[in-house]
Amino acid sequence: MIDWIWPEVDRLEHQENWNEAKEYLLKAWQQKPTDLKMTVRLGFFCWYVVVEQGPLGITDADIDTGELESILTEVTHFGLAHFMAEEDFLWCFGYMISMFPEYFGDYEQWEEKGDSMLKRAYELYPEEPVYKYSYLGSLPNTYGTRKNELKQVKSVLEDQFRGEGLLSEYFKSVFS
Repeated sequence: MIDWIWPEVDRLEHQENWNEAKEYLLKAWQQKPTDLKMTVRLGFFCWYVVVEQGPLGITDADIDTGELESILTEVTHFGLAHFMAEEDFLWCFGYMISMFPEYFGDYEQWEEKGDSMLKRAYELYPEEPVYKYSYLGSLPNTYGTRKNELKQVKSVLEDQFRGEGLLSEYFKSVFS
């Protein structure tokens, strides 16, 4: 799994400097769009701020969520065209898509796409507890199995999601 630490972005996100973080991520991605970490971090940032704006207390005065949705769409389509063999892309975008498919397009089509991406990430790297747990979570009636897998995820959580950026904090919170 990628080392998700990115000190400049982590700091901006942790301080809730949403526009500065967006601009920094977008500029970095535009300069190096084939950098997987940049693609995933930008996509995750856009997704997270859009879906969590209420709980985060973010208003339209704080950041243009319509622009974030457009960036998310662009980054998603770019990733689908360039990173379908990369388990980190498949896992993170598969997770985001399967959680909130309505932000990506047709609900049923994208929900299925997200689930298939989680499955593919798991197939590429079945030893990775985070991929396995996420994939099992996309399947019906797997609570008992997932409960056992969650123990393995917790054992790698701090190592896999170091840093204080949104992505690391989110997954440490969700999986703990």
